[in-house]
Amino acid sequence: MNTLNENQSNEKKENQRSCLERISDLTLKLWDQIGQNAADLAEDDFDFSEGAKKSSSKKSAKSKKNTKTIQAFLSGGVIGALSVLAVTSYMDSLALKETETTRLIQERAAEEQTLTPIAEVDQIPLQDESLLQTAENQNDSEPEVAEVAPDHIETFEVKPRESLAAVLKKGGLTNQEIYHVSLALEEILDLKRIQVGDKVEIGTVKSDAGEDVLFSVTVEDRKNFRYTASRSDEEVFEASLKEPEVELKTEYAESEIEGPFILSAQNAGVPTNVVHQMIWAFDGPVDFERDLRKGDSFTAVFKKEYNMEGNPTGNGELMYASLTLGKKVLERYLYTDSGDHSDYYDETGKIARKLFIMHPLKRPRQTSRFGMRKHPILGYSTMHWGADFGAPIGTPIRAPGEGTVVKAGRLGSYGIYVKIKHNSEYSSAYAHMSKIHNKVRVGRKVKAGDIIGYVGNTGRSTGPHLHWELHKNGKRINPLTQKITAQKKLVGTELRRFYAARDKIRADLLGSTTAIAKAEPLPEDRKLAYQGPKKSKKKVRSAKRRSSQKTAARRVKQPKG
Repeated sequence: MNTLNENQSNEKKENQRSCLERISDLTLKLWDQIGQNAADLAEDDFDFSEGAKKSSSKKSAKSKKNTKTIQAFLSGGVIGALSVLAVTSYMDSLALKETETTRLIQERAAEEQTLTPIAEVDQIPLQDESLLQTAENQNDSEPEVAEVAPDHIETFEVKPRESLAAVLKKGGLTNQEIYHVSLALEEILDLKRIQVGDKVEIGTVKSDAGEDVLFSVTVEDRKNFRYTASRSDEEVFEASLKEPEVELKTEYAESEIEGPFILSAQNAGVPTNVVHQMIWAFDGPVDFERDLRKGDSFTAVFKKEYNMEGNPTGNGELMYASLTLGKKVLERYLYTDSGDHSDYYDETGKIARKLFIMHPLKRPRQTSRFGMRKHPILGYSTMHWGADFGAPIGTPIRAPGEGTVVKAGRLGSYGIYVKIKHNSEYSSAYAHMSKIHNKVRVGRKVKAGDIIGYVGNTGRSTGPHLHWELHKNGKRINPLTQKITAQKKLVGTELRRFYAARDKIRADLLGSTTAIAKAEPLPEDRKLAYQGPKKSKKKVRSAKRRSSQKTAARRVKQPKG
C-alpha cells in the first residue's frame, strides 16, 4: 500500500516538474526572440536616423514613431524577464514543500511499528454494529441543560379591584422590575383580563452576597394556563406560556331559555367559548337580543375540556346546535371542507350569516342621517348618501366585515377615502379620513375589526367625522337599516361529504354514550378584577342632602283677631 502511494506521488512530482520545465523553455525562447527583434529594429532605426538629417520634417515624425516602437519592445523584454524569475521562484518553493512532505512521511513510517494497529471497518462483526451506532449517538447527543428553578417562591392571590402591578408591589418588586415584568408578560397575556382569584408566583434566587434577587413571575389563571416572565439579563425578561394538559369529553346539553341566552346556556353546562360559537353559528337569521322569547329552547353537542384534576376549564368546541323558536327549528352542523376550513352549516349545507358584525367606530355618535338634508356648506337641500358619525381626529376606523380593498386614496370632496368590496353584491365606503392605515392597499384583504384608517376632516367637511356609505349592486343605500346576510352553499362532492358528516352527528345524538353536561356557572369571586362591586356614592350624597335640607315653607300660626 505504501509503495503504491509513493509511486503515485513520484509520478505526480515528475509531471509537475516536466510542465514547469516546458514553461521555462518557452519563456527563454520568447526572450531570445524579443531580443533578436529588438536588435534588428535598433539597427534599422539607427540607419534611418542618419538619413533623417537630410530629410523633411515629415520623415522626422516617422522616425519618432519607430523610436516608440523600440521602447515598447524593450518593455516587453523586461516583462518577460520578470515572468521567468517568477516561474523559477515558484518551482523552488514547490521543491521545498515536496522535500518537507517527504521528510514527514519518512518519519511517520519509522514510527509506524510502535503505534497500536487500527482495525478496518470491514473487519467489525455484524453483531457489534448496533453497539457502535449506540456509542456514536451517545457521543453526538448534547448534554441536556437542566431547567433553572427559583430558590424560593412566594404565592399571592389577586383580590377584587387589584391589578397585577399592585400585587407585584406587595411582593417587594421595585418599579423598574414591575415595568420589565409587565412588558414581557404583555406579549402573551392581556393584563386587563386578569381575574380575581388568579395566582401570582414570585420566584427569587440567592445572590453571591446572600441577597434575594428576582428570578421569575408567573401568573396562573383559573384554567391553569401559566404565563411566566423569567429573567435572562439584568433588565431583560423573556415570556413563556405553559398550557395545561386537558382531556376532551363529548357532552350534550339542552335547556329552555329563561332570561339572557348566555346565562341560560352557562347554567346548562355549556362552556363560555362554546356559547359564543353558538351565537356565531346562528348569526344573521337570529338576533339573540330580539328574536328569543321565554319558552324557546336550545340543544348543543360539544367537546368539553377537563384538566387533570377533573375540573372543567371553561373551553370547548361546538359540534352541533339547534334553536327552537316557537314552531321553527334551526340547526347548525360543524363541517370541515376539503380545504381544511371549518364552519357551521344548516341541514342543507348552506351558510347564512351577517355580513357586518361590528360598527366602524367603537363609540359611534351619529351627527347626520341618510337622506335629504340642508347641506352645511353649500346651503341648499341635497341628498346625503351616507351616515355621519362625529369623533376626534385620529380615532381608529375598523372594517365592519371581511372584504377586499378596491379604492384607497383621495377622491374629490370625499377627501381621503377607502372602499371595501365585501362580496359580489355589497361594498362599503369611508370618507374624510385623516390618513389611511399603512397596511391598507388596493387589493389587500381585510377582516372584521382590522383598522383601515383614522377619523379626519379632509375634503368637503365642517368638522372631524366619519362618512360611512353602503353600496348594493352599485346603488347607495342606508347602512343603518339593512339586515345584510352573506350566503354560501356547498355543492357536488363537498355537499355529499357534508351529508355524511351530518348523518353521523345525528346518529350520535341518539346514542346512549353521550354524557349530560353539568352546569358550571361562573363564581362571583371569579369576575374580572376591574369589575368589582361599585360603591353607591350617589345614594350617599342624596341622603346627606336630604338630611341637611331645610323646608322651603313653614306653616306659621297667625294670631287671632
